[in-house]
Amino acid sequence: MKISIYLFWIIMIITLCYAIKKPLGANAATIPDFVPDKEILLSIEYLKNNTLDSGRFVYNSNVNPEIKYDNTKYNSLRHAGTLYSMYLCERYLKNYTLQEKRYLASKYFIENYVKPIKSNMYAVVSKPEEENVSEPVAKLGGTGLALIGLSNLYPEGKIELEKIRGLGEFILYMQNSDGSFHSKYYLDKKGRDKEFISLYYPGEAALGLLYLNEVDPQKKWVESAKKTLLYLANLRKETPKGLQFDHWAMLATKKLFETPDNGLTEEEKQLLQEHAIQMANLVLYNQIVEENNTYRGGFIENFRLCSIGTIMEGLVAIYYVVDDEILKQQILFSLKLGTEFLGRYQVKGGANKGGIPTNAYWTLIYAPKSSQVIRIDNVQHVLSAWITFKEIVK
Repeated sequence: MKISIYLFWIIMIITLCYAIKKPLGANAATIPDFVPDKEILLSIEYLKNNTLDSGRFVYNSNVNPEIKYDNTKYNSLRHAGTLYSMYLCERYLKNYTLQEKRYLASKYFIENYVKPIKSNMYAVVSKPEEENVSEPVAKLGGTGLALIGLSNLYPEGKIELEKIRGLGEFILYMQNSDGSFHSKYYLDKKGRDKEFISLYYPGEAALGLLYLNEVDPQKKWVESAKKTLLYLANLRKETPKGLQFDHWAMLATKKLFETPDNGLTEEEKQLLQEHAIQMANLVLYNQIVEENNTYRGGFIENFRLCSIGTIMEGLVAIYYVVDDEILKQQILFSLKLGTEFLGRYQVKGGANKGGIPTNAYWTLIYAPKSSQVIRIDNVQHVLSAWITFKEIVK
């Protein structure tokens, strides 16, 4: 076992030594036009096969179907995110294969996690036994993701307006006057956490409000989302040190730009575009572009497939937000490489075909066993990236 791990890391070090960065756009002519039609269908099949009759997802599976997990641990946020990717299949692809499963999984989510907080508020409440928390807690991000995944149910008569409005009211309650947020609300203490700060929750909340606004148009939803994104853009402009890629904020920015009567001034629009450019520059120049590199399309020190899926999602959003044509071409080049990379490392056969394992090392003989784990949000993020990328290249 020690020899196997030793050989594995030697391979990884050699691989990274060859991951030499070139200017984006180099060898662009050699990039095949990648349209992930087959890959999308395989991941749709995976989600269909891994939605239980109860509506709960098989949270963890494995490339090796003989390896089973009890799936006692469960993340409500990732369940909500998976509902979002299932809905994207219908919204963009007009593929309704997952619709009944989506309804089933939505019903399970509403019954188990959407709880009343105050007289006019609902929130997504994590279960202590599932998420290793000491008491029931409502996370801002979970409520945002719930709106992203559930708002579309209202026109179909499958969720009450009271509940999705209540989720929106909870987000407004958690927001500070400057646009920042409290990230958690503890039900037993009936209080907001003033300590924990999340990278992704604000963007998830903003995007959720904008999806709510589609089915329940109200100025307060749009104004709160706008205030959130302007706060993030100003914060990151002033304190760029340690900046991390925030795909949810980018998705929310794209959604805000598409929202009629968003009230953005030219100055505010420019600030949000600068934020998007700042995000793009965090990742574009770290991509492996060498033609002879096995991991071409991945990122230096990052071969995690779920992570790369979120980067692709964010870059798709940025592509629509920015005006600079040169930057848009750089982003398109990166998207072609990255989405094709993800396609190479999708599971293509067996009981868990369509699954997305932990990282690209899963195909190696000496890969750690953890590399072969297929978590439900791996599939969700990569599928979402493929669907939205296809909108650019179709």
